[in-house]
Parts: sequence; structure tokens; C-alpha cells
Amino acid sequence: MKPGMLGFVPRTRTAMESVDLGLSLLQVHWREVAGVWGLQVLVLLGLVLPFFARAPLWSLLIIWWLKPWLDRGVLFVLSRVVFGQSASLWDFLGDWRGVHRTGLVAGLLWRRFSPMRSYVLPVAQLEGLRGGAYHTRARTLTRQGGGAAFLLTCSGWVFTILTFIGFLALVQGMMPPGSRVQVWGRFQSMTLGYQWFLLASGIVALTLTEPLFVAGGFGLYLNRRTHLEGWDLELAFRRLAARLVLFVILLLSMPSLRAQQPQPAPADEPSAKVEVEEQAPTYPPEGPLRPLEEAGLRAQRLLKEDPSFKHTEEVRVLTYEPSGREPKWLRRLLDALFAKKEPIQPSETKSSDFLKVFWDIIALIGKILLVGGILAFVLWLVYRFRHRLGLPMAVEASWEAPPAVAGLDIRLESLPPDVPAAARILFVQGEARSALALLYRAALAELVHRKGMEIPISATEGDCLRAAGEHLEAGPASTFQALTRTWQRLAYKDEVPSREGFETLCEAWPVAFGGRS
Repeated sequence: MKPGMLGFVPRTRTAMESVDLGLSLLQVHWREVAGVWGLQVLVLLGLVLPFFARAPLWSLLIIWWLKPWLDRGVLFVLSRVVFGQSASLWDFLGDWRGVHRTGLVAGLLWRRFSPMRSYVLPVAQLEGLRGGAYHTRARTLTRQGGGAAFLLTCSGWVFTILTFIGFLALVQGMMPPGSRVQVWGRFQSMTLGYQWFLLASGIVALTLTEPLFVAGGFGLYLNRRTHLEGWDLELAFRRLAARLVLFVILLLSMPSLRAQQPQPAPADEPSAKVEVEEQAPTYPPEGPLRPLEEAGLRAQRLLKEDPSFKHTEEVRVLTYEPSGREPKWLRRLLDALFAKKEPIQPSETKSSDFLKVFWDIIALIGKILLVGGILAFVLWLVYRFRHRLGLPMAVEASWEAPPAVAGLDIRLESLPPDVPAAARILFVQGEARSALALLYRAALAELVHRKGMEIPISATEGDCLRAAGEHLEAGPASTFQALTRTWQRLAYKDEVPSREGFETLCEAWPVAFGGRS
């Protein structure tokens, strides 16, 4: 498609046809959409997962809340390709400020649950409107097509949930018979690994459904713009003008027909029609449109006779009437929040303009703080009472003590009834290494099996020493430290402890570790 050429035929469509138009655009340009969407999802995961690595379902909740930010990338691609412009990933990175400049904060806060979010998203992102201009434009668009946008939003929620459930069912169906992996049965335990699986499933469901939701809303927006601005009539007038020019050229090129009545030959008209219609219309139009007088009269008659143009709708807005008794600052604040926007009169002074802008800023800040505070309070309540709400919590798998650590057997059944006495016998027999090994592995066995110290099978002496500091008091911790240092000097430097030093360890062992003595 050449730059400036429309990627669709601008004509009036029904609501369902408009949604189908958006889906067709997405079907043709899905590669560009997938590139931008994938980049945005990776950025979100990189920002969120470091903080919620132990609770991935909260990451999924945050990504779901930030869907309006993801929708802007999809709309960027569709809005550019529909007018024949490049919409690659590099174009998105080059224009990311313009994509997120207008309406992003509002879209993530008070407009987050708008039932017509995808329908009015182009108003903020593409037209760059905000404040009163945004609300006026959004009301104009939603007078027709608002019901279809509402149904589109509801169907988007339903399709996302069904896709998520269907993906889980697909994974369960692919498991071989007799497999221990039970997708549905893991909801009760909700282990950390299962939460990561649900996070991946949720991202897959959003990726498959959310671009469809945005594309359908954009199709409704294009159709409404065609209704309001008459893109189809404008292009039709241009075709009529092009036919007239072609007709005059044919007359001037055929001198034999100058004296006759200027009627085109029946055989020439179809070919001329094909030649004109093969030229794809461009938008925006180049130069002012000058339709024929007959076409102009026909358009005026259509405006008068067609009942569609006589449709009126009553719109109610929330406002207030000042009583005159309120303070000036309160009245100005209420004017900024609820009063109708009056056109600025030339006689207004600069001071009044400054005050008006000042109170508009104060009102916007107050609105953001109010909505943000309510949202933060609701999220805090959900987090505070998540147990009572039945929200899934990460449940670690039960830890099993290893049979050996660093090559030393720490099973309780491998120890003698009286550890210090057995160690003294070995030391007297000249087996100092075996005696110290018995004291050390017996201490580890007591810490692991009786005091609940969790250490992996590959833990070193230093790892065990650091873990023991969290499970022992100061006196037993110093005893275990002395035992560890003595064992390391004997194991790695072959330094045999003295009889007095070894006896001190044997006497302190029952006090520090209890167990069997």
C-alpha cells in the first residue's frame, strides 16, 4: 500500500461489520502487532517479576490492570497501517513518547473500567484530546455505537476467561494417562511452580484475546468517523469530479463529436469507470472538494429527508447551581470539577485566566489523589484479607531432610546412643578424625531433625554455620562454631586438636545440642 492510501473502504457499516473491519485489519497486520505486543509484555515482566517472584499471581494481576498501556501499542500499529504508514517495531520505539503522551494516567485510573474503553481510546491517543474536549468528543462518538462497544467489552472479558480455561484444559488433555500432573487438582495446594504456570497461561490468554478487543473498538471508531465526517461522500464526490474531467477530455479529443450533444458512448463509460475506480482514494483529501451542482443538491436533499439525520438524543450531565453563600475558593474548586466549560471571553483579564488554570490543575490533582487513594485502599483491603477472600497463596512443598550433608551421614539412626562417649573412645584409640566427624555430623543431625534447620545436600561447612546462627542461641551457636572450626582444621589442614580441647567440645556438646548424651 502506498503512503497516504486508505487500508479500508470508507463506507457506512453496521456495528458488527465495523467490528469485523477491525478484526480484518488485525488479521492482515498481525506480525507488526505481535512484535509490539511482545516487546511491551517483556518490559512489564522485567519490571514486575523481580518484586513478585515469590507470588507470580500478583504479577498477573498487575499485568491485567496495565492492559490499557498494552492496548496503546496495538492501536499504534492499526492506526498507522490503515493510512498506509509504516508500523514496525522501530517506528513504535521512535514514537513511544507520542503513543503514551495523552490520557495514559486516566486510562489506568478512573477510565480503567469504562465499558467503552477500546471505542474511545483513539480519542486520547490519536486525536490527543483531554479534559472537556475529550469528554465532548467521547459523548459525540458514543451516541451511536456505544451499545456495540459495551457488548464488545463484555465479550472480551468472556473470551479471555474462556481462553484461559481452555488453555488449562488443553494442557491437562495432553498429559498421558496416569500422569501425576493434575492441572485442576493443583488449585487447592497452589504451589509456587503452579503459580508460575498460571502466570504463563494468563499471558497467553491475554495475548490471544486483547488485540481482538482493541481492533474491534478501532473498527467502531473508524465507522463512526465515517458517519460524522462523511469520508464516503467526500470520496464519492471526488469520483464524480474525476469522471467529469475524463468526460471533458474525451470530448476535446474527438472533434467529430463537438457538434453533437455531449453524451458519452455506452461502450466507453465502463472502461472509463474501471480506470477511475482503479485509482485508490487517498486520505486526507488533497485540496478542497468541488462537487457538481447536482450532487450538492442531492446531498442537501438527503440531509433533509433521511430520518437518520433528524435523530436527537437527550444527554444529562452532573452539575451544580451555586447558592452564593459558599466561600470563593470552594466555588472555584466546584466550578473546576463540575461546572460547564464556558468559552473564554476576550474581556477576561490575565489574572482570571491564571486563576482558572490554577484551579483546573488543583482539581486534576485532587481527582488523581482521590481515585488513587480509593484504588490503593481497595488493593490494601484485598491484600490484607486475602486469606478470607480465598485468594490463592503460594504454598511451599514440604521440605525433606537430606540423608547426608557434604558426605557426612546425618540420619538419626546412624548415631550411637551416647555421642560424646563414643567420640571419646574413638579419640583415645587414635581415630581423631572419626571422633570429630561423629561430633560434627551428630550436631548437624540434631539441628536438622530436631530444630528444623533446612540445608541442602550440597551445603558446605560455612553454609551450615550461617544457617545454625538463625536456629541457635548465643551459647550453642559459639559451641557449634568452635566445633566447625576444629573439624575444618583437622579435615583440611590435618591439625589434630589437643586432648583438653577435644574434651571441652565433648562436655559442651550435650548442653548445646541436647539429643542423645
